Amino acid sequence: MKPIELGQEVLSAQGQILSRSAMRIGRRVACALVAVVFLLFAAISFHGFLWAFFISVAGLSYVKASLCVIGVDMLFVVIFAALAAWSIPDVVEIEARIRRDRKLVELKQSIAVTAVTGLLLGPAGRFTGRKLVSLIRSFFSHSK
Repeated sequence: MKPIELGQEVLSAQGQILSRSAMRIGRRVACALVAVVFLLFAAISFHGFLWAFFISVAGLSYVKASLCVIGVDMLFVVIFAALAAWSIPDVVEIEARIRRDRKLVELKQSIAVTAVTGLLLGPAGRFTGRKLVSLIRSFFSHSK
């Protein structure tokens, strides 16, 4: 492949990696926001629990209801906090990283070969080659 095509492949793979990473981070942020909302609900419920506890010390119906609401809210907090913390790249992102790394190695090799070829076949290479050939000829011609 030509260096430009390899460069395009590297940039394409990098774009796919960034796109997938952004989607993954967006999902994590959304889940974290939901967890924060339910944490706020849990705090409100806890205040309701304290209120109900102090109002009805003898009859525990308000207390049991408040504890159930707090338990459900905390369950949602735990679920969405775990989803927000869970960050595993998907198969497409992993394949794009592998493709990018391979194409980047090919690009580096192609540029190196192009540079060496340019040096050998360019004006400096031709001048050096002529001097080297004339030096070898003169070495063998004087040794007679």
